[in-house]
Parts: sequence; structure tokens; C-alpha cells
Amino acid sequence: MKARIFTTMRRGPRSKQEDCLLAGPDILQSDEIEKQDELEGESLLFTVCDGLGGHQSGNVASHFVCKQLRAKFQAGEFRSQNIPLLLKNIQNASQHQLPINCGTTLAGLYATPQTVCTFNTGDSRVYKIDEANAHYISHDHSVVQGLIDNFLILRQTAKNHPYRNLVEFGIGPLFADSWENYSVFVHTEDYRPPACFLICSDGLSDLLTAEEMHHNLMPTPVINGKTLLSLVSEKGLIDNTSFIIVQFF
Repeated sequence: MKARIFTTMRRGPRSKQEDCLLAGPDILQSDEIEKQDELEGESLLFTVCDGLGGHQSGNVASHFVCKQLRAKFQAGEFRSQNIPLLLKNIQNASQHQLPINCGTTLAGLYATPQTVCTFNTGDSRVYKIDEANAHYISHDHSVVQGLIDNFLILRQTAKNHPYRNLVEFGIGPLFADSWENYSVFVHTEDYRPPACFLICSDGLSDLLTAEEMHHNLMPTPVINGKTLLSLVSEKGLIDNTSFIIVQFF
């Protein structure tokens, strides 16, 4: 299988880059990255991790999770059905190897020739991009998403809610207790090229609606990744901002 990808990171106003990306074999964590590639393999893995700002060593937590995921993928351990167990094992390892107060969100995409599996903890997101829409197919683990799920607020009001950035689940010692109450979100579907997906940290999704993403990416999402980045930059970055656009062919 083959994929064209556009990968970018911007530190924004933060003092350090706490996002970390896994794009095929590469772990990326830098103040500024912008590149376009083609990847090929029997299966492919992409992830965006957003270390929690304001907590100890968020950049260390996000890099740790990307490194663990790459090692498990390269060892042939990835299967769609065992992703929750793999992430639980990474959580257990983090509690022994990371500083006590750090953690990270995670959004990922694991693709084989037949299926695409998207998964997440926290509020980093995966969107499916087609001709009509940008479909949000991951599920936030956040205070605001809980309010939406329980019909206490409307989705349309969530973007401006004062608690929109409070995350309730992720990976790292900070979330040790949360693993008793929350589950990794996993969504698996069949696909055919040229299926396209966007994986991002909340630095992107907090600034742009799905409609704005779709309008600026179509009709050539990988090529128009630069257009999306320019739009975010013009609005003014409010956080570390990272995303990966993946289009299969």
C-alpha cells in the first residue's frame, strides 16, 4: 500500500514543542517542520501526540509514546483488535519510566490494504476527508465532550466553552487513575484509495471548524496542506499546532 503525506509542526506561542509525531518510520518533534512525502509498506502507522502544557515534561511524555508505538509497530505487534491492549501496556510502562505529573493525548491511524483503524485518547483528533465533508471520526475524552454526550450542551457551543481544553484521559502517569474509568476509542472501517485522513492536535481543531478544514484542503488535500497551515498562521497560533494529512493511492 502507498500513501502521500503532508506533515507539519509549529511551536506557536508555547515555550517549547510538546507535540510529537510519528509519520511512518520517523519520530518528529521540532519547533517548525513542513514536509511532503510518499510512504509504502504492508501496513502504515501515523500518530499525533500532544504533551500536556502546564504539566511536568509534556514533551517527554509525547516523545515516549511515539517511540513506544514505533517499536511495537516495527516488532509486528500491531493489529486493529489489540490496539487498546497495546496502549494499556504503554500506559503501564509510562508509570514506571516517566515523571509523575506528565501525560499526553494521542490520535492515530493504522492502515492495512483492507482497513483503516483510527484510535485516540484525549482531544487530539482524526478526520476523514471526502468530497463532501471533513468527518470527525475520533471521540474526545474531555469535560466538554462529556457534556455533549449527556445532552447538557450543544456541539455548536463547545468551541467557546470555558472548559473546552480540560482533558480527562490520555497516556502517562498523570492519567493513571483515568484508565479505570475510560476506554481507548477505536474505529475501524474499510476504505479504498484515494481515501484521505487528517490527524491533528487541538492546536488545529481549536482554531478551525471542520468546514474550514474541508474548504481549504479540497480538492487536493496533501498539496493543500500548506494552504491549511497558512490559514492557521493567519488566524494566530494559540498552541503547539501539528497535523498529518494522509492520502492513500
